[in-house]
Amino acid sequence: MKITSLHLAPSGKSHKIIEITAGLDARKKLLALGIHVGDTISKISHSRWSPVLIRNLTTRSSKIAIGHSLAKKIMVADEPL
Repeated sequence: MKITSLHLAPSGKSHKIIEITAGLDARKKLLALGIHVGDTISKISHSRWSPVLIRNLTTRSSKIAIGHSLAKKIMVADEPL
């Protein structure tokens, strides 16, 4: 199992959130968006100039856009489909 930040994780695969290494405000924002430690997410797209698009597979949410700096603070592990 390879652990990396969501920012560097490959698109089109599912990943399990292992840890959120952010401050209190950033963790509150992620909780408000429905992103929790232990959730399985899918990274939809990642572009240098646009936000990182993800989908929470655990809660079956719609697309969620987060910034690059916040994506760097979300540690994920490869999750087999």
